[in-house]
Amino acid sequence: MFGINLNGLIPLRSAADEASEQLTQILFGEYFSVEEVIERWVRIHNVRDNETGWIDRKMMTSIDEQLFDQLNRQEHVVVSKPLSYATLQDGTKQPLPGGSLLPFYDKDKQQFSICDRVFGFSSEDTNLNTSSSEFVEKALTYLHAPYLWGGKNIMGIDCSGLVQVAALMCGKQLTRNARQQIEFGEQVSFLAEAQPGDVAFFDHDDGYISHVGILLNDHQILHASGEVHIAPIDNQGIKSVFTGKYTHSLRVIKRIL
Repeated sequence: MFGINLNGLIPLRSAADEASEQLTQILFGEYFSVEEVIERWVRIHNVRDNETGWIDRKMMTSIDEQLFDQLNRQEHVVVSKPLSYATLQDGTKQPLPGGSLLPFYDKDKQQFSICDRVFGFSSEDTNLNTSSSEFVEKALTYLHAPYLWGGKNIMGIDCSGLVQVAALMCGKQLTRNARQQIEFGEQVSFLAEAQPGDVAFFDHDDGYISHVGILLNDHQILHASGEVHIAPIDNQGIKSVFTGKYTHSLRVIKRIL
Protein backbone atom coordinates (compact mmCIF):
# COMPACT_ATOMS: atom_id res chain seq x y z
CA MET A 1 0.00 0.00 0.00
CA PHE A 2 1.35 3.42 -0.99
CA GLY A 3 0.27 7.04 -0.77
CA ILE A 4 1.07 10.65 -1.63
CA ASN A 5 0.26 13.97 0.01
CA LEU A 6 -1.84 16.20 -2.25
CA ASN A 7 -2.84 18.47 0.64
CA GLY A 8 -0.73 21.40 1.74
CA LEU A 9 0.73 19.65 4.81
CA ILE A 10 0.13 16.47 6.80
CA PRO A 11 1.29 16.21 10.43
CA LEU A 12 3.36 13.05 11.01
CA ARG A 13 2.70 11.89 14.57
CA SER A 14 4.43 9.59 17.03
CA ALA A 15 1.24 7.60 17.69
CA ALA A 16 -2.20 6.98 16.19
CA ASP A 17 -3.69 9.86 18.17
CA GLU A 18 -4.40 13.53 17.36
CA ALA A 19 -2.91 14.50 20.72
CA SER A 20 0.40 12.71 20.13
CA GLU A 21 3.68 14.46 19.35
CA GLN A 22 4.16 15.94 15.88
CA LEU A 23 7.44 14.45 14.66
CA THR A 24 7.53 16.36 11.39
CA GLN A 25 5.25 17.39 8.52
CA ILE A 26 4.72 15.73 5.15
CA LEU A 27 4.96 18.36 2.43
CA PHE A 28 2.83 18.46 -0.72
CA GLY A 29 3.97 15.87 -3.27
CA GLU A 30 5.89 13.71 -0.82
CA TYR A 31 5.10 10.03 -1.20
CA PHE A 32 5.36 7.10 1.16
CA SER A 33 4.77 3.43 1.82
CA VAL A 34 2.10 2.32 4.31
CA GLU A 35 3.38 -0.08 6.96
CA GLU A 36 0.34 -0.49 9.22
CA VAL A 37 -3.34 0.47 9.37
CA ILE A 38 -5.34 0.99 12.58
CA GLU A 39 -8.88 2.17 11.83
CA ARG A 40 -8.55 5.81 10.61
CA TRP A 41 -4.77 5.90 11.10
CA VAL A 42 -1.92 4.66 8.92
CA ARG A 43 1.71 4.23 9.87
CA ILE A 44 3.87 5.40 6.97
CA HIS A 45 7.50 5.60 5.92
CA ASN A 46 8.17 8.89 4.10
CA VAL A 47 10.66 8.17 1.33
CA ARG A 48 12.04 11.68 1.01
CA ASP A 49 13.45 12.15 4.50
CA ASN A 50 13.32 8.57 5.81
CA GLU A 51 10.89 9.39 8.64
CA THR A 52 8.26 6.98 10.00
CA GLY A 53 5.10 7.86 11.91
CA TRP A 54 1.31 8.04 11.89
CA ILE A 55 -1.02 10.16 9.75
CA ASP A 56 -4.79 10.47 9.47
CA ARG A 57 -5.79 8.15 6.63
CA LYS A 58 -8.23 10.62 5.07
CA MET A 59 -5.37 13.05 4.42
CA MET A 60 -3.50 10.71 2.07
CA THR A 61 -4.19 9.91 -1.57
CA SER A 62 -3.64 6.25 -2.38
CA ILE A 63 -1.34 5.34 -5.29
CA ASP A 64 -0.31 2.01 -6.76
CA GLU A 65 3.15 0.48 -6.70
CA GLN A 66 3.82 1.39 -10.34
CA LEU A 67 3.26 5.10 -9.69
CA PHE A 68 5.27 4.86 -6.46
CA ASP A 69 8.21 3.43 -8.42
CA GLN A 70 7.87 6.16 -11.07
CA LEU A 71 7.99 8.83 -8.37
CA ASN A 72 11.12 7.21 -6.95
CA ARG A 73 12.86 7.43 -10.31
CA GLN A 74 11.94 10.98 -11.28
CA GLU A 75 14.04 14.13 -11.02
CA HIS A 76 12.29 16.24 -8.40
CA VAL A 77 11.18 19.80 -9.11
CA VAL A 78 10.63 21.71 -5.88
CA VAL A 79 8.74 24.82 -4.74
CA SER A 80 11.42 27.43 -4.03
CA LYS A 81 9.39 30.08 -2.18
CA PRO A 82 8.07 29.84 1.40
CA LEU A 83 4.48 29.78 0.13
CA SER A 84 3.18 29.50 -3.42
CA TYR A 85 -0.12 28.53 -5.02
CA ALA A 86 -0.96 26.01 -7.70
CA THR A 87 -4.08 26.56 -9.80
CA LEU A 88 -6.51 23.65 -10.16
CA GLN A 89 -8.65 23.05 -13.26
CA ASP A 90 -11.68 24.65 -11.61
CA GLY A 91 -9.68 27.82 -11.00
CA THR A 92 -9.28 27.36 -7.25
CA LYS A 93 -5.91 27.74 -5.57
CA GLN A 94 -3.94 25.05 -3.75
CA PRO A 95 -1.37 26.38 -1.23
CA LEU A 96 2.05 24.75 -1.52
CA PRO A 97 4.67 25.31 1.21
CA GLY A 98 8.33 25.78 0.32
CA GLY A 99 10.15 22.54 -0.41
CA SER A 100 7.04 20.80 -1.77
CA LEU A 101 7.50 18.35 -4.64
CA LEU A 102 5.89 18.93 -8.04
CA PRO A 103 5.49 15.42 -9.50
CA PHE A 104 6.11 15.12 -13.26
CA TYR A 105 6.40 18.90 -13.68
CA ASP A 106 6.27 20.12 -17.29
CA LYS A 107 8.17 23.41 -17.56
CA ASP A 108 6.86 24.13 -21.08
CA LYS A 109 3.22 23.72 -20.04
CA GLN A 110 3.80 25.27 -16.59
CA GLN A 111 1.86 22.47 -14.95
CA PHE A 112 2.03 19.00 -13.42
CA SER A 113 -0.43 16.10 -13.30
CA ILE A 114 -0.86 13.43 -10.65
CA CYS A 115 -3.74 11.11 -9.70
CA ASP A 116 -6.06 12.54 -12.40
CA ARG A 117 -5.51 16.07 -11.12
CA VAL A 118 -3.87 18.85 -13.12
CA PHE A 119 -2.13 21.72 -11.32
CA GLY A 120 -0.93 24.90 -13.02
CA PHE A 121 2.27 26.23 -11.49
CA SER A 122 4.77 28.89 -12.58
CA SER A 123 8.34 27.71 -13.09
CA GLU A 124 9.47 31.01 -11.53
CA ASP A 125 8.55 29.54 -8.14
CA THR A 126 10.59 26.34 -8.62
CA ASN A 127 14.16 25.29 -7.97
CA LEU A 128 14.67 25.21 -11.75
CA ASN A 129 15.68 28.84 -11.25
CA THR A 130 17.56 28.39 -7.97
CA SER A 131 21.17 27.42 -7.24
CA SER A 132 22.87 26.15 -4.09
CA SER A 133 24.50 29.59 -3.73
CA GLU A 134 21.05 30.92 -2.78
CA PHE A 135 20.85 28.73 0.35
CA VAL A 136 21.21 31.68 2.72
CA GLU A 137 18.81 33.82 0.69
CA LYS A 138 16.15 31.11 0.79
CA ALA A 139 16.64 30.53 4.51
CA LEU A 140 16.25 34.27 5.19
CA THR A 141 12.78 34.21 3.62
CA TYR A 142 11.71 32.39 6.81
CA LEU A 143 12.92 35.25 9.05
CA HIS A 144 10.44 35.77 11.94
CA ALA A 145 8.53 32.55 11.20
CA PRO A 146 7.38 31.17 14.59
CA TYR A 147 9.07 28.13 16.07
CA LEU A 148 7.02 24.93 15.95
CA TRP A 149 8.30 21.53 17.02
CA GLY A 150 8.20 19.29 13.95
CA GLY A 151 7.24 22.23 11.70
CA LYS A 152 8.45 22.62 8.12
CA ASN A 153 6.56 25.66 6.84
CA ILE A 154 6.46 29.46 7.02
CA MET A 155 3.73 29.44 9.72
CA GLY A 156 5.73 27.19 12.03
CA ILE A 157 9.18 25.64 11.68
CA ASP A 158 11.86 24.08 13.88
CA CYS A 159 15.64 24.41 13.67
CA SER A 160 16.37 21.35 11.52
CA GLY A 161 13.23 21.95 9.46
CA LEU A 162 14.61 25.38 8.51
CA VAL A 163 17.89 23.86 7.33
CA GLN A 164 16.19 21.02 5.48
CA VAL A 165 13.57 23.13 3.70
CA ALA A 166 16.05 25.87 2.67
CA ALA A 167 18.28 23.15 1.22
CA LEU A 168 15.33 21.51 -0.56
CA MET A 169 14.46 24.85 -2.15
CA CYS A 170 17.98 24.86 -3.64
CA GLY A 171 17.72 21.29 -4.91
CA LYS A 172 19.70 19.65 -2.07
CA GLN A 173 18.12 16.70 -0.23
CA LEU A 174 18.91 16.50 3.49
CA THR A 175 17.56 14.27 6.21
CA ARG A 176 15.11 15.67 8.75
CA ASN A 177 16.84 15.93 12.13
CA ALA A 178 19.98 17.76 13.25
CA ARG A 179 21.57 14.53 14.52
CA GLN A 180 21.19 13.14 10.97
CA GLN A 181 22.11 16.34 9.10
CA ILE A 182 25.49 16.46 10.84
CA GLU A 183 26.53 13.47 8.72
CA PHE A 184 26.48 15.61 5.54
CA GLY A 185 29.25 17.77 4.10
CA GLU A 186 32.82 18.58 5.04
CA GLN A 187 33.91 19.86 8.43
CA VAL A 188 35.06 23.45 8.82
CA SER A 189 37.85 23.57 11.41
CA PHE A 190 37.29 27.03 12.86
CA LEU A 191 34.47 29.55 13.05
CA ALA A 192 36.83 32.17 11.61
CA GLU A 193 37.01 30.06 8.42
CA ALA A 194 33.23 29.75 8.04
CA GLN A 195 31.47 30.98 4.93
CA PRO A 196 27.87 32.16 4.52
CA GLY A 197 25.68 29.06 4.29
CA ASP A 198 27.86 26.80 6.43
CA VAL A 199 25.76 24.90 8.96
CA ALA A 200 26.58 24.95 12.69
CA PHE A 201 25.56 22.15 15.06
CA PHE A 202 25.15 22.40 18.82
CA ASP A 203 25.05 19.83 21.60
CA HIS A 204 24.16 19.17 25.23
CA ASP A 205 26.70 18.28 27.92
CA ASP A 206 26.18 14.60 27.04
CA GLY A 207 27.23 15.24 23.42
CA TYR A 208 23.71 14.83 21.99
CA ILE A 209 23.19 17.06 18.94
CA SER A 210 20.24 19.22 19.88
CA HIS A 211 20.25 22.27 17.60
CA VAL A 212 21.34 23.52 14.19
CA GLY A 213 21.49 26.83 12.37
CA ILE A 214 22.83 28.53 9.23
CA LEU A 215 25.84 30.83 9.49
CA LEU A 216 25.54 34.22 7.80
CA ASN A 217 29.20 35.03 8.53
CA ASP A 218 31.71 34.25 11.29
CA HIS A 219 29.73 36.10 13.97
CA GLN A 220 26.01 35.76 13.07
CA ILE A 221 23.72 32.77 12.71
CA LEU A 222 20.16 32.32 11.46
CA HIS A 223 18.28 29.77 13.54
CA ALA A 224 14.83 28.81 14.79
CA SER A 225 14.45 29.29 18.53
CA GLY A 226 11.26 31.03 19.63
CA GLU A 227 11.15 32.31 16.07
CA VAL A 228 13.52 32.31 13.13
CA HIS A 229 15.96 35.11 13.92
CA ILE A 230 19.56 36.25 13.61
CA ALA A 231 21.73 35.85 16.71
CA PRO A 232 25.39 36.46 17.58
CA ILE A 233 27.71 33.44 17.66
CA ASP A 234 31.30 32.91 18.79
CA ASN A 235 33.53 29.91 19.42
CA GLN A 236 31.56 29.02 22.54
CA GLY A 237 28.13 29.12 20.93
CA ILE A 238 25.01 31.23 20.41
CA LYS A 239 24.22 34.19 22.63
CA SER A 240 20.58 35.09 23.18
CA VAL A 241 19.58 38.42 21.65
CA PHE A 242 17.18 38.79 24.59
CA THR A 243 19.35 37.91 27.61
CA GLY A 244 22.94 38.07 26.34
CA LYS A 245 23.53 34.61 27.81
CA TYR A 246 24.75 31.55 25.93
CA THR A 247 21.87 29.30 24.91
CA HIS A 248 23.52 26.69 22.64
CA SER A 249 27.04 25.22 22.79
CA LEU A 250 28.85 24.99 19.45
CA ARG A 251 29.90 21.45 18.52
CA VAL A 252 30.90 21.46 14.85
CA ILE A 253 30.53 23.40 11.59
CA LYS A 254 29.84 21.63 8.29
CA ARG A 255 29.90 22.83 4.68
CA ILE A 256 26.86 21.03 3.28
CA LEU A 257 26.16 22.92 0.05
